[in-house]
Amino acid sequence: MSGGDRPDSSVKRVLFVCTGNTCRSPMAEMIFRKLAAQQLGCRDWELRERGIDVFSAGLAAYENSPASPEAVQVMREHGLELAEHLSQQVTIDMVQKSTLVLALTERHRRALVESCPERSQVIVLLGRDGQDIQDPIGGSVDEYRQCASQIGQSLRLWVEELLKKDV
Repeated sequence: MSGGDRPDSSVKRVLFVCTGNTCRSPMAEMIFRKLAAQQLGCRDWELRERGIDVFSAGLAAYENSPASPEAVQVMREHGLELAEHLSQQVTIDMVQKSTLVLALTERHRRALVESCPERSQVIVLLGRDGQDIQDPIGGSVDEYRQCASQIGQSLRLWVEELLKKDV
């Protein structure tokens, strides 16, 4: 990998990856934005100005699919807007340019490491307890709430650690 493929050190890029980029990873992206903005005392749209870029993608995403209605509803309950989200397929370029890649399951993490082994140290599991974030697709709104809660608990630890270390 050439030096041009490394992340820009002035911007910290955090990438969330799940399967379809319609439920878990976009919810994780939104929750991370909210927590990081709270930690930094700014608005979520000001994160980029603060040197933090957050995005999500899927290993098997259909391009430009909307977030699931249940994910949109649960994020609204948290004061977050996901209705404009459109899914995207993860690319090697995204992984190479990310400071940290948070995979929602161990299977996602392994697939990313296989595709981009030179970035294996920055590709980690979101669940700090080593647990996968279960896919709520096709489930009830309560299952989405449980998923968002699990994501939020893990992200609180990541945000605190990353921002304390200046990512």
